[in-house]
Amino acid sequence: MSVDSVFAHKAFAEKMGGIGYPMLSDFYPHGAACALYDCLRPEGYPKRAVFIIDKQGIVRFRKEYEKGIPENKELLAELDKV
Repeated sequence: MSVDSVFAHKAFAEKMGGIGYPMLSDFYPHGAACALYDCLRPEGYPKRAVFIIDKQGIVRFRKEYEKGIPENKELLAELDKV
């Protein structure tokens, strides 16, 4: 999810060679979903965060990152718990 437009997401997915999962555009109303998850910075752009949400809609894992890419090992271990 990002506050970029659907068109920006499409371009990103194409540049990555295709993405096999849906991406949420939080473009309008700007940042509404990010705000619900307490991930919208006062400057209007989202924090870098990963959420794992189970089939019942319960957040099972949440972690914010200052920069970089999340560790796959950590995320896969958390997914195994769900």
